[in-house]
Amino acid sequence: MKKINYPQLLERALKVVVRDALRHAQVNGLGDNANFYITFGTRDPGVVIPDFLRMRYPEVMTIVLQYSYSNLNVSDDEFGVTLTFDGRPFYIRVPFDSMLEFKDTSVDFILTFQPKAAPDAGNDLELPLDSDAPGDDGRVISLDAYRRKVKR
Repeated sequence: MKKINYPQLLERALKVVVRDALRHAQVNGLGDNANFYITFGTRDPGVVIPDFLRMRYPEVMTIVLQYSYSNLNVSDDEFGVTLTFDGRPFYIRVPFDSMLEFKDTSVDFILTFQPKAAPDAGNDLELPLDSDAPGDDGRVISLDAYRRKVKR
């Protein structure tokens, strides 16, 4: 029998709080003193940001929703918003699963989320080892079995 993963259930429920706060802001605005700081993984699946921001923030980025944002759109799984970077507007999209932190400093409210496990990079260094390879004893693999014999 599989156990109930309470930390995962709690994290999902807390992300619903963030989603509902963003939906409130989408409909009603943030008000005079409210501000949202949202930190997320820039390389997570589904995150859409301009390439120059991904280069500037290769792992983690924090955005601020306060005065100058527009086109806030919130769905069940993600939100999108237009923000200004380097004097130009850009639409970004952030899945709730990529969020690492949500803060509303106007009311001293902070939620922190666990980062997701990193996906496979898709390179040869992460390919599983062939267990039937010569010299494989389950712990150490000798490269001699794979080297070409050179005649001298």
